Amino acid sequence: MGVYLRGKSYYINFYEDGKRYTERVEQVSESVAKEKLAIKRAEVIRGEWKPKKIRISFDKFREEYLKLTKADRKPRSVLRDECSLKHLSKTFGSKMLSEINPLMIAGYKKKRQDEGAKPATINREVGCLRTMLNRALSWGKLQRLSFGFGKKKDVRFLQEPNGRKRILSPEEETRLLETVRLTRKSQHLEPIIITALNTGMRKGEILNLKWSKVDFKNGNITVEDTKNGETRIVPMNKKLTETLEGAKKVSRGEYVFSENGVPYRDVKTGWWTALEKAKIEGFRFHDLRHTFGTRLGMNGYDLKTIMEIMGIKDPNVAMIYLNPTPQHKRNAVESLEKVTSNLTTQANPDDNRKVVNIRNR
Repeated sequence: MGVYLRGKSYYINFYEDGKRYTERVEQVSESVAKEKLAIKRAEVIRGEWKPKKIRISFDKFREEYLKLTKADRKPRSVLRDECSLKHLSKTFGSKMLSEINPLMIAGYKKKRQDEGAKPATINREVGCLRTMLNRALSWGKLQRLSFGFGKKKDVRFLQEPNGRKRILSPEEETRLLETVRLTRKSQHLEPIIITALNTGMRKGEILNLKWSKVDFKNGNITVEDTKNGETRIVPMNKKLTETLEGAKKVSRGEYVFSENGVPYRDVKTGWWTALEKAKIEGFRFHDLRHTFGTRLGMNGYDLKTIMEIMGIKDPNVAMIYLNPTPQHKRNAVESLEKVTSNLTTQANPDDNRKVVNIRNR
């Protein structure tokens, strides 16, 4: 990696015989830092360089890590890290970064399991620890990291249960929309639900949507505030267009879904009230996205098209959203009967040929 600037100081960072060496060289010019790099590398080869031991506690580096990574990350990601680091600090807070080892991390995972934390939660916390240690290594706050994270590594992530497979049936959709229309606390949800069912957009993408990104002329929605940070174009069908045109007439601000110009931050209260009244169980708002993907898949649309509309990069992730209903799978199997029937009933012209006994001629 050579030399790099962090803040006002340069750091040297290089490998020799598979071992990483890093050191801060104070506030000097880049050329001087490169000279020091050459000197240190030569000292390592001769066996003369003994790097300064770096001692920094988990809690002290945590503050620096959050401060330096906050600017280029989304608020939700920062909030998630803060929550993870709060739990991690209870175990590693007073430890030096160089003291953290696989045994300690295994003990942490066991402790969190005993506290009732789910595997996915624990994995996010361990993943946050991994990112933090790697940053410490690249920033010269940690001399070396002698263990790795992941499959066939010293620190493994917990096995997570398969994703939930819950989609909204046409009957449930009818009941849900009728309920929100008649329930005062939930009436604002109707256009939000229709948007989710007809675009597959995530909840955050929907609630942050602005009118400037809705193109009625060309029938598209431009989604910018996405999970993967990439902009995508989502086509609008007739039902969604009519719904948003109606919402536009009563809108008072730049946000599509708002109250007196203030965008809704969540839909929890009205959502759960509507589900209870509609007698729909085990259904989350995010399952509307599952429903969208599944319906496209059952209508025969290819995976690439579905991925681009929904903003998914990994085909394996996309498969989570494609959940054929039991009836759809039954219809698929029963369709084979029609194929078999057609094969057996098609008349072959040669079968009607007259058989003649040539021995009597």
